[in-house]
Amino acid sequence: MMRFAVLGSPINHSLSPQLHNFAYKELGVEAHYERFQVERGQLGDFFESHSSESWDGFSLTMPLKDEALNFTTELDSDSVHASSINTLKRVENGWAGFNTDVYGFRFLIEKFLRDSRSESWKFGAGASVSIIGAGGTARAALVALRDYDVSVKVYRRNGSRDESIRRANPRVEILEWSEWMNSFDASLIINCAPKDAFKSMPFGISISGFLLDALYDPWPTPLMKLTARDSQFSGKDLLVAQAIRQIEIFLELQLNRDDFFEKLRAII
Repeated sequence: MMRFAVLGSPINHSLSPQLHNFAYKELGVEAHYERFQVERGQLGDFFESHSSESWDGFSLTMPLKDEALNFTTELDSDSVHASSINTLKRVENGWAGFNTDVYGFRFLIEKFLRDSRSESWKFGAGASVSIIGAGGTARAALVALRDYDVSVKVYRRNGSRDESIRRANPRVEILEWSEWMNSFDASLIINCAPKDAFKSMPFGISISGFLLDALYDPWPTPLMKLTARDSQFSGKDLLVAQAIRQIEIFLELQLNRDDFFEKLRAII
């Protein structure tokens, strides 16, 4: 039986085991997927206490997406551009690293563009994108946006990640966190900041553009409460979209992606 797990902290709220185990059963694959609490700086200890030969792959969530780069022997191009990974697959010479968050953002952006509500966000229409946050998930969004002719702004809390932000998307404009309320004026708002970033939001604010919120805990998220349901994608949508690519990598197969998206999204 193949063995997989998601690693990170906090981890008890993770819906990944539910998604993966459902998919493996649906596909008739003998595999099991678990979860483990692994704090920042403890990934090496986890690998020392868990034989790599016993595991076929791992999903990575906060705060391990940057740290896990140190344990890879090869990387896909999206991981290189994002300076971050969320997937490890066991290979002959160690661990191969992938960033399926990039695929997840691409999938949802294309889904958004196919929707009639996105007519104002076509190529060359002067559309704008705001990204709130600058961690691994935000950089995955920046990589996914490389091929679109849009204005992209990132609102970040400190400058320590500015170099990796520009590596993810050289055309990005980086702005101070104190200006993040201006992000709501964009055509597409992508939130990648943690929930504690929104503890003190001014009363009466609203979002006029389309929201793609990478969070799903708490549910609904603070920003989701500011938009109509048909004007948003949630962290559950992103989780499902990236999981589709992750399952393909783990099992080395090609899924009917649109079909699997609907099936997996329906169970969470």
